[in-house]
Amino acid sequence: MSNLVKQLLHAGIAVPDLGDKVFYSIREVSDLCKIEPHVLRYWETEFHQLKPEKWNGNRRRYRQRDVFMIIQIRHLLHHLKFTIRGARRQIASGTPIPSGKQQDLRTQLSIVRSRLLIARELLSQP
Repeated sequence: MSNLVKQLLHAGIAVPDLGDKVFYSIREVSDLCKIEPHVLRYWETEFHQLKPEKWNGNRRRYRQRDVFMIIQIRHLLHHLKFTIRGARRQIASGTPIPSGKQQDLRTQLSIVRSRLLIARELLSQP
């Protein structure tokens, strides 16, 4: 099991069982990751880590590591609402993939903090 797969599982991201197959077409990856092919082609231009091999006729062939990278990118962009720039930085940093739970905790803490500030202002008024 690769390090990226372990990170995905630790973050609570569903990882499809890819079996022993070595290469996947863009349609297969699109179906597996629930991402349209044109989005996959766009992500190739934005994320240099995502480099499928191109065979005769410029056909893309994705390896398992590419599929897992796409799952990571999808999680960062769609679930955690990262910008493309932020997702690129997160991937380049090599730090563990944040889970949605961590993001929810940050949001909750932010709400609690703002409520405490409001309460402090109300208590400080004569």
